[in-house]
Amino acid sequence: MLADAGVAALCVVVFWLPPGGNAALHVVLVVALVLGVLLRGRLPVVGFALVSVVTAIGWAVGLGHDPFLAAAWVLHPVAVRYGGSTRRVGAVLGGVLAVLLVTGTEEEPGVVVRQVMVSLLALAAAWQLGASVRRERAEAARAARAEGERAVVAERLRVVREVHDVVSHSLGAIALTSGVAAHLGDPEALRRGLDEVERTSKRAMGELRAVLGAVRESGVRESGPQPGIGDLAALVRDSPVEAELRLEGEWGGELPAAVGLAVYRVVQEGLTNAGKHAVGARCSVRVARRGGGVEVSVVDSGGGSAGREGRGSGAAPGFGLVGVRERVELLGGGVSAGPLRGKGFALRAVIPVER
Repeated sequence: MLADAGVAALCVVVFWLPPGGNAALHVVLVVALVLGVLLRGRLPVVGFALVSVVTAIGWAVGLGHDPFLAAAWVLHPVAVRYGGSTRRVGAVLGGVLAVLLVTGTEEEPGVVVRQVMVSLLALAAAWQLGASVRRERAEAARAARAEGERAVVAERLRVVREVHDVVSHSLGAIALTSGVAAHLGDPEALRRGLDEVERTSKRAMGELRAVLGAVRESGVRESGPQPGIGDLAALVRDSPVEAELRLEGEWGGELPAAVGLAVYRVVQEGLTNAGKHAVGARCSVRVARRGGGVEVSVVDSGGGSAGREGRGSGAAPGFGLVGVRERVELLGGGVSAGPLRGKGFALRAVIPVER
């Protein structure tokens, strides 16, 4: 508003003073001009129309010689809001040219031509600047929407990874344990199987509750403790296959929570795959702290041909391996998975640790 008032005052001083001819009409035109400029912020179209009419009348009666600079000032926000149509600006510039040629006939031809050129340049520049601002704002809005959509997709993928890792591993372990216990027919084995099913179910419920709680509260921020290196022993103990855990290297300092969770999910996916595709196999789980990162490997000995084709190098990877790879790559690491020569399958990951 202060800038508009300053521009209005400057135009009055430069192009409308000293007053001449009909003093009353001169005052009305000046007041109307100032009002039109002040309408620039709220009603730019009305302000532009008012300032243009006042300027043209001033030219016609010889009370003002503004080369539509005030009108150009008010035209800028019009272009910002409604810019993009060359027909509009062409119509405006054509109208200005007609007004100046008709009303400026009493002036020297050179003066008329000069005023016409200045007016057209001022109005064209104001329109182009406003249209440019409009385009930049539209591009920024599109970029913001795209960024928001990417964030939503990334969050959905994160939730899918978490839920898959929790549910897939736990349900696989429960199915295998209950099936083995049912076929044995031994009451003591059945009791141990049910105890293991109970432990696995409770752990899965706790992890799933933490994931859903994080989504409910903030969508991104973790709301509860997530599994990490300290939970690997329980994970291996309750695995659907016989497995052995080895921790190597220096583990004095704490790992970042995201790295610990990634290590846990890699081991979990490896054990889940072994339980699905290599029933009866033995698994070797190795987690080593090496220099600036953590190396994880889950290697099984293979359990027959049934189901092994689903993990071959020529088969499409499952959701679990895709999720593990995405999780590790987000941390700057890498994952490799494939069958071993002869028999067995290996899942390996290297996850850097920021110092």
